[in-house]
Amino acid sequence: MQKEKPMAISPRLTWMLSLAAAAAVGVAGTWLLAPRLSPAAPPPIVSLEKMGDLVAVKLNYSDVFEFTQKRTLDIPWSQWELRLGGTKVLLVARGDCTVATNLGSARYEQVNGEERRLTVVLPSPRPLQARINHAPREKGGSFFYAVTSEGIEPFVPDSRNRTQAINNALALVQKNIERACGETHVIATAKQSTEDVLRAAFSATGWTPAFVWK
Repeated sequence: MQKEKPMAISPRLTWMLSLAAAAAVGVAGTWLLAPRLSPAAPPPIVSLEKMGDLVAVKLNYSDVFEFTQKRTLDIPWSQWELRLGGTKVLLVARGDCTVATNLGSARYEQVNGEERRLTVVLPSPRPLQARINHAPREKGGSFFYAVTSEGIEPFVPDSRNRTQAINNALALVQKNIERACGETHVIATAKQSTEDVLRAAFSATGWTPAFVWK
């Protein structure tokens, strides 16, 4: 009985099998060792911080303001006072103020890198600068339309009451401008302006932001 001889494998076939095995190993290794694509990172928060205060609204203020600085005499041992006169001023007040959002306090929440969406938490806008316009009258500045004296005031030799009336009127107008700058509808307009600016900036980098105000 004859024994079967083992089948001989040609060198060419051996080379082809080795090449196929190497290719399979290479493909598997590439798949296993290749770096995974991570979700896109949002724009650096430092970019917002560098913007500092984003001026969103400029409010022009104009009003006619009347104020009287009284000259009185206290009545001893009572809560009453005797009015002797005073100085009345009529001020045509003009000024402006700006409302800004502090982007240095902004932060990200709910970042979705796959859908490129994120939430930006922002502090509420605040009055940044409020001022009375002290330019000359012909250039649109504030001016005193009238300054009149009452009672014994014209007979008083010093002008301290008159000076105090003017200074107090200007101080009260300054507060009125600051108050007008912080009204609800002005802050709402500033928020909308801030969102419009930031939404355009994020859209340019491929992100869709939502905004939360604190």
